[in-house]
Amino acid sequence: MNRQNIDFEGLVNCRDLGGLTLENSGVTRNGVFFRSETPQLMTEADLKRARNEFGIGRVVDLRGKKFLGKDLLDGSGPLGDDGRGVRMDFFELAGGIENIDPSPDGFLRHLLNGGEKPLEVFLEHFVNTDKAVLVHCHTGKDRTGFIVAATLALAGVTDAEIVTDYEMSGPPYDPMMANLDAFGLGVPPHAPAYALHRPSRAAIVTMLERVRDEWGSAQAWASAKGIDRNLIARARARLVP
Repeated sequence: MNRQNIDFEGLVNCRDLGGLTLENSGVTRNGVFFRSETPQLMTEADLKRARNEFGIGRVVDLRGKKFLGKDLLDGSGPLGDDGRGVRMDFFELAGGIENIDPSPDGFLRHLLNGGEKPLEVFLEHFVNTDKAVLVHCHTGKDRTGFIVAATLALAGVTDAEIVTDYEMSGPPYDPMMANLDAFGLGVPPHAPAYALHRPSRAAIVTMLERVRDEWGSAQAWASAKGIDRNLIARARARLVP
């Protein structure tokens, strides 16, 4: 399947995570799980399509209440959850940004120890709605990349599909950064290295390999890190027909 980002006017890194091949045959459901950069870049036409065409009714913002010194109380735009969205501070839940490996290749690998709490909180938001869920951070490639990769792995999506999806945030990088700059939301030059680079294939491949080598499966990793097995099963049930 030739997967593509949705042709929104304001977003260039947004896609449906349906149709991904599962390890035990079959594919993930369409119209359930979406990822993107900040919806602050969406036009009114985009918002209308997101609600009416794609059925997005819950938006989970991984940035918390503030980003780049700006209040993000209404930062996701009028899309889902009465226009306010659900906010969770990924880095605070992961133990603080100063505890995250700042390198492009180290970011994901590091989160195998510390990333379980933001994943758990996201999964709670994901399963406690019957509406399509959009998860995003600022550029939709790092924090979002981890949450999406981990959620897909828990659902039994093949490593090859997870890697392909992760890499799809690479080609839109330049126009996305230009869009953010135009809205006064550009990523500052002093940001950690991972924030200023395209997604690292080496990082996602290494992360998935480490999960297999050290825990045997994503489900075993999550259980070892204290994520409730019933929560994992409910998330999988939303994604797997």
